[in-house]
Amino acid sequence: MNKDYEETEDTLTDKPEDVSGEGHTMDSSNPKQEKEAEVTDKAEAIEAIKKFTDEDDDFGDFSFKSIIGGDVLQSKFFMRQILWFLLVAVLAMVYTGNRYSSEQDIITIDSLKDELQTVKYNVLTQSSDLMNLSRQSNVERILKHSKDSMLQNPVTPPYVISADSIE
Repeated sequence: MNKDYEETEDTLTDKPEDVSGEGHTMDSSNPKQEKEAEVTDKAEAIEAIKKFTDEDDDFGDFSFKSIIGGDVLQSKFFMRQILWFLLVAVLAMVYTGNRYSSEQDIITIDSLKDELQTVKYNVLTQSSDLMNLSRQSNVERILKHSKDSMLQNPVTPPYVISADSIE
């Protein structure tokens, strides 16, 4: 126990009590000692409160040299807040990774859109070429130049069969 506390405890227990019910009275024989005891008690109480609430915010030395040298990382403030700093760092890495991933997805989507447009143009070109080749005039021209084919255009018009002639 603290020596000052022992003295104040002894002085409190040795003093006579007031029988009138108005409270405890202090022995006024040594007022200087009473004031010193009150001052030390107050100082101890303030020190205990400071330790409990950690009011003595020790940010360390914030000079350029201490920041670059890393001495600031050993300050009480940084030690108390290290979990928050780690959380912020992890969230920053996740944010950066997510942004990079989304940019890669956007690049892939743009490249696939360009490829789809190219394929659509190729299909349209092939479709128009097929339509052009399947026209009657082009089929006749191809058959005329082919030596294997004996097909020719009819010279006589088609014969129309009517329903009256069948009866």
